[in-house]
Amino acid sequence: MLIQGLLIFALPFITLFIGVFIGSLFIIPKIRQLSLRNHLMDASDHRSSHIGSVPSFGGVAFYISYILVLFFSEPLDNHHVSLTFLASISIVFFTGFLDDLKNLSPKIKFLGQFFAVALLMTQPDFRINSLHGFMGFYEIPLIPSVVGSMFFLLGLINAFNLIDGIDGLTGITGIIVASFYAFMFYILDAFFYAAIAITTIATLLAFLRFNFSIKRKIFMGDTGSLVIGLVLGLLTLKLMSFGDEAYVSLSFNRAQLPLFLIAVLFVPLLDTLRVMLVRAVKGASIFKPDRNHIHHIIIDFGLSHRRASFLIGLSNFIAALIMFFVIQLFNFLGSFLVLISLLFIAVLILFWMNKNTTAIRLKVKIKQSLLRLF
Repeated sequence: MLIQGLLIFALPFITLFIGVFIGSLFIIPKIRQLSLRNHLMDASDHRSSHIGSVPSFGGVAFYISYILVLFFSEPLDNHHVSLTFLASISIVFFTGFLDDLKNLSPKIKFLGQFFAVALLMTQPDFRINSLHGFMGFYEIPLIPSVVGSMFFLLGLINAFNLIDGIDGLTGITGIIVASFYAFMFYILDAFFYAAIAITTIATLLAFLRFNFSIKRKIFMGDTGSLVIGLVLGLLTLKLMSFGDEAYVSLSFNRAQLPLFLIAVLFVPLLDTLRVMLVRAVKGASIFKPDRNHIHHIIIDFGLSHRRASFLIGLSNFIAALIMFFVIQLFNFLGSFLVLISLLFIAVLILFWMNKNTTAIRLKVKIKQSLLRLF
């Protein structure tokens, strides 16, 4: 009876998932056809992990899905944030769309993101107002709250944009993050946000069907990666806004919640921090593209796009799952040490793979030189 009751209660969300998934499967091929017809392609260059030109703008399907779900989920929107949410997503979407069309300068691209994020700060639901004892901090004054929340959102938007370098990676990572969030919002009875998380899972799953295809391949482009980064950033901030009482149902120590959220966002945060550090050490601009991302290291190591994406995604899932149980079993110090250990292990593995990649490239060059000689 309990299982039957849960299934009945979850039926609207199952219906939502199926509807968005099927709708995205229908829309994405249409977008691909329009891209081909109008020669809207992503051409490869020295940094690309693909060869030739591939239709872009798959992220248009994400935007359409969010518009429809926000419209039909409005009765669940108890705090009336739908319009602000939609306006912010629209600004980011059109910023990404124009970037995919005309290659906007980093400054113009950042300006569009800034306006979108600034608009969200009018809603207390999307501001970090308290850390509930994390690192000894509780209530946060308004200005630091706004600045900190904007900094986090802008960082996460660009983190998802940065990892969108090989087939499937942003999609798989987004599905993993959204799955943890959908579960948490469902348990916390925040059904409006659970619907948004489920929409993210469904539309990304449909997108992967084409992103991994050889004959029907399409990229999400900045149109998609910026929108996914913003949506998952918003969901993260919303989870931070719940008080101590809400998390009793998850047996969480509320003060340790940020540690878990860092683990859920393990890959985007680690990749961004690592790349920014490497560029700073080299004295290069933080906006200058390079091939120092996690996915580049793994691809150069010899894995295919699909295997690299699933490996990175699995690593993200394992890190999040470990921290989900760790923060329920250990105090703050113990949980913090586990998270640091996970980060340290990941950095060591990447360092080894990168060094090994250098050796592989050297062997290839030597072999090519010998072939030319003989």
